[in-house]
Amino acid sequence: MAAAGRPRSEESHKAILRAAYDLLQADGFARFTFERVAAAAGVSRSTIYRWWPSKGALAMESALGALLAEVKFTPGPSPVENIRTRLRLVAQALKGRPGKFIAAMLAEGQQDPNTTLAFTEGYIEPARRNIRVQLRQAIDQGFIRPDFDIEIAIDVAFGTLYHQLLLRRTLEPDWVNRLVDLILTGGLIRQA
Repeated sequence: MAAAGRPRSEESHKAILRAAYDLLQADGFARFTFERVAAAAGVSRSTIYRWWPSKGALAMESALGALLAEVKFTPGPSPVENIRTRLRLVAQALKGRPGKFIAAMLAEGQQDPNTTLAFTEGYIEPARRNIRVQLRQAIDQGFIRPDFDIEIAIDVAFGTLYHQLLLRRTLEPDWVNRLVDLILTGGLIRQA
């Protein structure tokens, strides 16, 4: 999330995000500062202050970059299986280092709305759009009833994942399969 002003140098932007994530991995969020990121990235503190409104927003963007790299996949022909695969990959990534940092920063977001905004804009909304497309395809292809409540299904899917993340509960593949089955049971007309 960039503040208004001079355009970002893409090279500097990548260096800052790389340095930020490296510092998160090395020392965690408690020791994370703009000053340390600036020194590690070889940029001025003012550059970071100009582009990110808070340390939480920068840390979140760097952690989301790692998360998004782990959840990429090429969708197949079955929208139901695509949903299952997407949620499995998200759960797997949330179990790892990106999830650990995101959980810490979601707690930070309770005090810093910029951190929450970075999470919402950088991950929540794009993820919701992706699953929404898959659910509409499942409806269009006759797998799910036309009156299926897509938005509530998305809330249940992602809300449950974040609940598990924050409480450090299971995010195992079998659990994700059961979650998808539970969500879609009321809407399924036929199996994919």
